[in-house]
Amino acid sequence: MNFEVLKQGASLLAETAVKTTKELTEKGKQRMDRLAAERHFAKAQRQLGAVVYSLYKNGEGNPDLVKKYAEAVARAEKQLEQITAQEEHTQQPRQVRLEKICPHCSAEVQKDATFCSGCGQRLEQA
Repeated sequence: MNFEVLKQGASLLAETAVKTTKELTEKGKQRMDRLAAERHFAKAQRQLGAVVYSLYKNGEGNPDLVKKYAEAVARAEKQLEQITAQEEHTQQPRQVRLEKICPHCSAEVQKDATFCSGCGQRLEQA
């Protein structure tokens, strides 16, 4: 194996590592956003419950205050739903099409690959 093939293979591995790191970072950020939204939603629900209970306990009624807290719960719920929808959209499995065979080692490679993932050889572009 010559040095150029090793260099190309290392370059391919480095590109893959960078791409994987970016994907993992984005997933981590999405997870943190989701956890923050879940905490916010739970806090808004607790606050609404506390207001309703306090009003009930004191024999009072304050529909405007209850409405204010109910709307806060609805906003928090909507934010959580948006984050969930975004996660579902970005977590759709990628469909990798392996329609090319490396002429050097016969490994299956992606249709648009420049280098073989098996041996690192440069592939002819169709």
